[in-house]
Amino acid sequence: MGLNATEFGNDDSNRSVEQRADPWSDFSSTKSLFYIICYVAVALGIPGNILSAVVWLRRHLASESQSAIYLAALAISDLVAMTFAAVTLPLNNEEGSLGHYLLYPMWAAVVLGSLLVLTFSVVRLIAIRRPLQVCCITSVCCAPWRSG
Repeated sequence: MGLNATEFGNDDSNRSVEQRADPWSDFSSTKSLFYIICYVAVALGIPGNILSAVVWLRRHLASESQSAIYLAALAISDLVAMTFAAVTLPLNNEEGSLGHYLLYPMWAAVVLGSLLVLTFSVVRLIAIRRPLQVCCITSVCCAPWRSG
């Protein structure tokens, strides 16, 4: 008794192709909850990242700490990603639409943010594992040892 190609999947024969293409068609409340969470995240993230970038870019913080520059760059990257997310959420993201093309810079900002976190973590690891080398490289605190 072999399976015939026409017998395979008979239970799905009543469904149309359009219903199977959109898995969210039955989950309107889940989709609404997703959009609510996205809008709340954007509404809190945009002003929060602006405030964070302003604080980290103050002259006395940025000149004294390399970490402040990384955190300011991370805040700006997240601000760009949130701004593009706010613009693309209400737009239709079908192939060829404006919203579809605006997803590329948004994801580029997300990837840049991830790379900034990675480099910040590597710099902190080096600072913890080799504190004297970092001190000699990044500042003048080791000047007495250089002369002698």
